[in-house]
Amino acid sequence: MKRMKKKIEVFSNSPTAEYIREFGQATTLHGLPYIIKKNYHFSETLLWFVAVILATYGAAKLIYDSWNRYNSNPTVISLEKDFREWNHTFPAATVCFLDRLNETRAADFIMEIWNTDQNSSKFEKYSRFLNAVTNLTYDNLDDFKEFVDDSNFKSLSGEQLSQIARQNNVDMIYHANIFDTAFNHQTFKETLTEMGICHTYSGIVSYYHTMKKGPLPSGEIPYCNYLSSVCYARIEDLPQPIRYYIHSPYELPALNDKFFDVLESMERDTTWKFTEMVASPELRRLEPRQRQCRFLDEPLEGEQVYSYNLCKMGCRKRMAYRLCGCAPFFYQKDGKIPVCDVEGLSCVSTFKNEIIKADCECLSQCEYVTFSVDEDHKRTWTYPVPKNIRFRWAIQHYNKTRQKRDIIFGFEDLLVSLGGTAALFLGSSVLSFVEVGYFFSLRLFWHVARKYGPKKRRSLKKIQINK
Repeated sequence: MKRMKKKIEVFSNSPTAEYIREFGQATTLHGLPYIIKKNYHFSETLLWFVAVILATYGAAKLIYDSWNRYNSNPTVISLEKDFREWNHTFPAATVCFLDRLNETRAADFIMEIWNTDQNSSKFEKYSRFLNAVTNLTYDNLDDFKEFVDDSNFKSLSGEQLSQIARQNNVDMIYHANIFDTAFNHQTFKETLTEMGICHTYSGIVSYYHTMKKGPLPSGEIPYCNYLSSVCYARIEDLPQPIRYYIHSPYELPALNDKFFDVLESMERDTTWKFTEMVASPELRRLEPRQRQCRFLDEPLEGEQVYSYNLCKMGCRKRMAYRLCGCAPFFYQKDGKIPVCDVEGLSCVSTFKNEIIKADCECLSQCEYVTFSVDEDHKRTWTYPVPKNIRFRWAIQHYNKTRQKRDIIFGFEDLLVSLGGTAALFLGSSVLSFVEVGYFFSLRLFWHVARKYGPKKRRSLKKIQINK
């Protein structure tokens, strides 16, 4: 006990203790001077010490909560009702042929590559192979197990398979009619989807997710407003029965999206309701992890734009690569993941359920439009009416409310919260913390330099010599 008291006495008379007392007398942090000064009773010093500890804990707890809120939940979703001023994005349509194989081209291809005509016994197998390649989706991956051991197909690379699919695909022939002639520039663009090689009308993301690179769309994306009449688009004179998906121009269709089939001598008419989410410009000041969403121009690695379904597709592509060392050609080629050949596609078919159900952590889009079916009508006819395949999609009813993401707790609010908490519990301000930093950095450096610098060492040497 005596030894402990002696150590405390030695420390209290040391230069370090002297400097700490000097800081305590000068600081504007409340409570510290009463702890550091010598002329207080031990019980009073202890009381102030406990008070400062509790105040510091309270301040730290609230500061942590404020910081956590800023990082994890700084946004709010509100409703807007000024519907007369809104322009609504007209939905895009993605068309996938039910049978993509162009039989005439396929016969010519079989003759050119394998020197086999329709009279040969091998023609049927070659035809089945081309049918499997051109119609490649998750649904028909099992078909490739038949061709794994055949050297004619096993030698083909994934790149060659993708070219074969495009070369033998049905051409997208159509006639389009849209509600406003200002948007007549809209066309179908070949698009890579998990439902195979399809074609998207009036899309934006589709221009970045295709084998056939081309110029970006010119002109505006079609839009409607409350004062418009019915907004619609009609596609007709299609060469083959189709399956179509309706979605936002800033998105691609997904595996589980609702679809509509249109067969020969059939017309289908669907009208749609929509829900819209917009974002304030200030939302971009936050990091994606803070706002829990991404804008279109904030792509993930390997992509040029961002959408929720693109993120899911990229996740499944990477999982296919981990399991089989490649990815099917209906995923966008990025130069890092090889395209599956016949053997690779057979492997993917083995794990397709795991790939499709993969747990992908994808953020939603900050701004999006979701469409749901309002009405669905179809009409068929027979001879002598000429055969035709056509469909129409439209928006008849407009929402009078929409959702908006905005910042409710921004960086300025964080500073105010931190400053208020520190002032309430510790009686401090920004200058108080600048003062602490100054005392234990620059001022401490010069204090040590003056006390133990070269002049001090020389004076100590002179004293020793005189002795």
